[in-house]
Amino acid sequence: MTNPENSPEEFRTSTPAEEPLTDYSAEAPATESSVEPVPTTSDYEEKNDGKVKGSFAASTWIALIVGFLLLIVLIIFILQNQHQVPLNFLNWSVQFPAGVTYLICAISGALIMALVGGWRMFELRRQVRKQARR
Repeated sequence: MTNPENSPEEFRTSTPAEEPLTDYSAEAPATESSVEPVPTTSDYEEKNDGKVKGSFAASTWIALIVGFLLLIVLIIFILQNQHQVPLNFLNWSVQFPAGVTYLICAISGALIMALVGGWRMFELRRQVRKQARR
């Protein structure tokens, strides 16, 4: 027989040292004063006079529904205003359906408004940073 100490490394079998099991029950037991009861819906309603507070997800969901309804109204408006109207800008003249023309004008106005609002937010942030440095 061969001695296991003299055998090649690949044939040696070693058992990992067993770690002692941690007994978590030895920790401080939970007392009634340290455990808070889980609030129920009725507890929440009592504290808030029967009103449930809204959430960000609910507000987003309502905004999506309103936006979808406005999109349907816009599509109906475009479909009902298909007669061609001339669109003149500087030296360009193009014929577009009236609904599409109104849509392009509304998008252009929204972009201009977003640019002005974005510039204002940039200025306010710059002023706040200057105030913070002082």
